[in-house]
Amino acid sequence: MDTIQRNTIFTNVALTPDGDVWWEGMTRNPPPLLIDWTGQKWAPDCGRPAAHPNSRYTCPMAQCPIIDSEWENPNGVPISAIVFGARRRDTYPLVYEAFNWKHGVFWGSVLPVEEHEAMGATVAEHRDPLAMTNYTGINIGDHISHWYKIREFLGYSRYAPS
Repeated sequence: MDTIQRNTIFTNVALTPDGDVWWEGMTRNPPPLLIDWTGQKWAPDCGRPAAHPNSRYTCPMAQCPIIDSEWENPNGVPISAIVFGARRRDTYPLVYEAFNWKHGVFWGSVLPVEEHEAMGATVAEHRDPLAMTNYTGINIGDHISHWYKIREFLGYSRYAPS
């Protein structure tokens, strides 16, 4: 929350009377009156969510208080993990450690994701390779292949064990 206090663009969230943003889960109790993500007046008992379940924000990484001090180093920074994430309440652990790079890319490519209705009920499960299909402008197979090529770019042989 410290990261998004300023210089942030929000989409599909509700607005408070003073122009601040709000979404379900942000506070223990919702404000008594909001303008919802569709522009309608909203109250806690109206029967619909104030924010779209897929609301988003974007802001400069430099605003993150725990970002590595070397994150803009032109020589790069060591990477000790790559995280592919998806929304899951159960079935899979929050963090799953792969055996090696190839196994990690494979595991990321078959992550199951829950779809939710506006009121939060789980309606379906589907596969979302690398949790990126909504943001990938290329064929997802090519995108997955790219992750294997990154390993080669880092100096590992294509055929060497991960």
